[in-house]
Amino acid sequence: MAKPTVLFMHGSWHTPAHFAPVRAVFENAGYPTSCPRQPSTRGLATVGLAEDAERITSELVTLIEGEEKDVIVVAHSYGGVVATQAVRKRFARQEREKEGEKGGVLRIVYMCAFLLQDGENLMGAFGIGEGDALPPFIVVDDRKMCTMADPAARFYSDLSLQEQQKWVGLLVPNAAHTQATPITHAAYLYHPVTYLFCEKDEALPLEVQEQMVEKVRALGVKVVEERCAAGHSPYLSMPETVLDVIERME
Repeated sequence: MAKPTVLFMHGSWHTPAHFAPVRAVFENAGYPTSCPRQPSTRGLATVGLAEDAERITSELVTLIEGEEKDVIVVAHSYGGVVATQAVRKRFARQEREKEGEKGGVLRIVYMCAFLLQDGENLMGAFGIGEGDALPPFIVVDDRKMCTMADPAARFYSDLSLQEQQKWVGLLVPNAAHTQATPITHAAYLYHPVTYLFCEKDEALPLEVQEQMVEKVRALGVKVVEERCAAGHSPYLSMPETVLDVIERME
């Protein structure tokens, strides 16, 4: 049987280029992959979560409704916000089977990703109240685009200096308002969920990861736990570990 397609969803400031190495690992193991670029990384301050979610919904329409593929969504960092907003109930494999249709989302994997509840935004995950300024490690320019301060240490702490410089060089500004936009849909209510905790994450601390998961569990959602010793970017520092997580699902 054909293996499911793995839909990677990159985080803020990143692009599909950062996911090229992990996609190669997956494709060598027989998994087709996809990683659409989110519109909020294309330099327009007015483009944000709504457009990012629409891009992912469009990709799922193509993969599932058009090509009848099984899909595993792997969302990283801010990509978790996009996944929660975009992956609708109708894409679930179980829902499609009821209608006699093939393909569908098998599971959403949150890879050290934001796991928010309906009405929450990224700032809320860090305990920042509505209307407050962004945290000091997120820098906003006069175009209302934002960047991460000291990205090498926060994103790539477990990579070599050479690798840190390489991946920092590919980062791009992100529309600042994505940090404050609340979600209006909770995909994890309709799809199986796995959370990959990254224990040495310098951007999304482990305790914040754990708090988000516990809040969602309080809603009655079953969350399968996986853990690794990676920093914020396991898809770069431990791509084989990410593959192992996916292979254990089959």
